[in-house]
Amino acid sequence: MQKTIYTFLSSVRLTIFLFFAVAATSIFGTIVQQGASPDRYEEMFGGKLLSVLTFFNVFDMYHSWWFTFLLLMLSVNLAACTFRQAPRVIRLAFRKRPVTDDAPFVSSPIRKRFCSRSDREDLERRVSSFLVSLAGAPVRAEKGDASYFFAEKGRFSRFGMTLVHCSVLVILGGGLVGAVWGFSGQMTLVEGGKSDTVTLFSGQGTVNLGFDVACENFTVTYYESGTPREYKTDLAILNNGETVLNDTIRVNHPLTHGGVKFSQATFGVAGGYNFRVDVIDEAANEESTVRMNRMKKHALPGDDLSLAVARFDPDFMGRGPAALGVLIRPGTEHDIFWMPKDLPIRKGSRIFTFRDFDTVYYSGLQVNKDPGVPLVWLGFILIGAGFITHLFFSHVRVWVRIAKVDDGHEISIAAQADRNRDTLENKVNSLVTRFQD
Repeated sequence: MQKTIYTFLSSVRLTIFLFFAVAATSIFGTIVQQGASPDRYEEMFGGKLLSVLTFFNVFDMYHSWWFTFLLLMLSVNLAACTFRQAPRVIRLAFRKRPVTDDAPFVSSPIRKRFCSRSDREDLERRVSSFLVSLAGAPVRAEKGDASYFFAEKGRFSRFGMTLVHCSVLVILGGGLVGAVWGFSGQMTLVEGGKSDTVTLFSGQGTVNLGFDVACENFTVTYYESGTPREYKTDLAILNNGETVLNDTIRVNHPLTHGGVKFSQATFGVAGGYNFRVDVIDEAANEESTVRMNRMKKHALPGDDLSLAVARFDPDFMGRGPAALGVLIRPGTEHDIFWMPKDLPIRKGSRIFTFRDFDTVYYSGLQVNKDPGVPLVWLGFILIGAGFITHLFFSHVRVWVRIAKVDDGHEISIAAQADRNRDTLENKVNSLVTRFQD
């Protein structure tokens, strides 16, 4: 039973299936918008389909239980495959043979044999030089009247693909760490305000950061067409009320603190103050500009009438900013009316025009924490090292035997390489030709 489970977990078919499953679901997660508001999903899907998609957490797919399960299974599969192949790789890399073993001269894929009448000492010197050029400094041994030489290089190149497998495991481990202990959400900070709470995407609750994030200032500049040119937020990180970090963030220039990344996402008008209202009194033929703040009444010239701003709406009925004015006269009912910006409103003999105000902005921040990122970076570095080791190095072993024969010495050469065998054979042939000359 255990062997059957192990065979299943280490099978290449399972690897292929899991790779395709992760790739297909990742494409699906790219197509389906992640982290939108519940109302948006209700509008897009609605009904039973929305319930099914919500159950499978499709709208925050990369943190869903089933995607985490796929990554976990792929990690187990790669670990089992690596563990299954490791003994063979170790055996090939560290296999020990006596230098005087004659088997390589019979079984090796590259074999050469020729005779020479040079003296033994000169032959051994030339053989040593020959092996240094092919595989490094040789080991020498004797058996009977024969001299044996062995040299090898690139033994650790056999671990290139093992390193690639391990690096993929590290990357998947980073993904799992991020999926389990990371989060992605948003914060909305009004100028002058602060918060320590992140609202997770897809309505999955909130996360307390353990420190406060304050919006000290927000600035925006516009093109002549009215399109925002640049907007940025001056942030302060406060720990127990003390500022520990100040920085300015803008689009593509985030701030990172304590493993949490704060990125500029959006902005808007949160409120206003110092409202300016032009007042024309046709009866008295007078014109004035009244400056006031919300819920502060201002006496109008001429009689006992006062004006106050009770509310401010940055986008009244989708038509822009407007202030809710209140006319106050002792002993009478208040006259309440909306004043859309730059639109004159007549009240009796007076005309009120809401001209301008000082803006209080809010800054929308996207907040992400992914503790698995260092593991992912490490995995990519290791995978690069693994591919370089596998593709640009090879395990080369070369044996040479010098044996006494009647008319001189017989020289036998055997060579093996786990890849680029043709290149090695060409080198051997070239050196043998020079050797014979």
